[in-house]
Amino acid sequence: MLKPITAQARDVRSSRRLSLLSASRQALSYLLASPQALSAAVTVGLAFAVIQITNLLLPGFVIRSLDGDSGLFGLLEMAAAITGMVALAVVGFPSIAKRLQGLTPAILAIAGVSLFLFSLAPNRAIAIVLYCVAGMLWKVSRAAANGHLLTVVDAGMIGRVQAFTALLTGGFGLAIYLIPTIAPGASEATLYMACGAAIVACVGGLSLWTAGQERSRKS
Repeated sequence: MLKPITAQARDVRSSRRLSLLSASRQALSYLLASPQALSAAVTVGLAFAVIQITNLLLPGFVIRSLDGDSGLFGLLEMAAAITGMVALAVVGFPSIAKRLQGLTPAILAIAGVSLFLFSLAPNRAIAIVLYCVAGMLWKVSRAAANGHLLTVVDAGMIGRVQAFTALLTGGFGLAIYLIPTIAPGASEATLYMACGAAIVACVGGLSLWTAGQERSRKS
C-alpha cells in the first residue's frame, strides 16, 4: 500500500509488476543461459535437501538403529545445531571464507558422504560424533551455496532467481518426503545410504555439466 503512495508523492512512476508466472519464466530463461547461475541454484536446493532428508529419517533411525528415545533424538539435534553454529562462526572469518571460495560442490559432496557414514554408526557415542560433524557440514554447505548464488547472478535478476530457487527447493522437498512412501520396506539406515549416494552423484554430475557448458561457451 505504501509503494503507490510514496511513488506518487515523489512523482515517480511505479514499476510494472511481474506476475509469478512471468517472473519464473524470466528466471528460468536467465538460468538456462547461464550455466554457473543454474548450477548455483540447483546446489542451493541440494544443500537444503540434505537437511530435509536428515530431519525426515532421524526419528526412525534413532529408534530402530540406535535403540534410542526422544532424549537421544534431542541430544543429536542439539549437538548438531551447536556445532553447526560454531562452524558458521569460524568460516565467517574473511581469511577462512576466502579459502573456501569455489569449494561449495566439494563441501556439499562431503555432506552427502556424512549421511552415508552416519547410517553406519555402530553405537550412540559414535553416532553423536558423526552427527556433529554432519551438522557442521550441512550448515556450511547451505551457507556456501547461498553465498555462491549471490556472486554468480546479476543484481537485477537475483530476486527472481531466488524465488525460482525456492520453488526448486520445494520440488526437492516434495520428492524427499515421498521417499518413505515409495520405499516403505527400506530401513532409515538404507535410505540414508541411498540419499547420501544420490547427493554425491548429483553434485558430481552437476559439476561435470557446468564445466562442459563453460568450455563450450569459450570455444
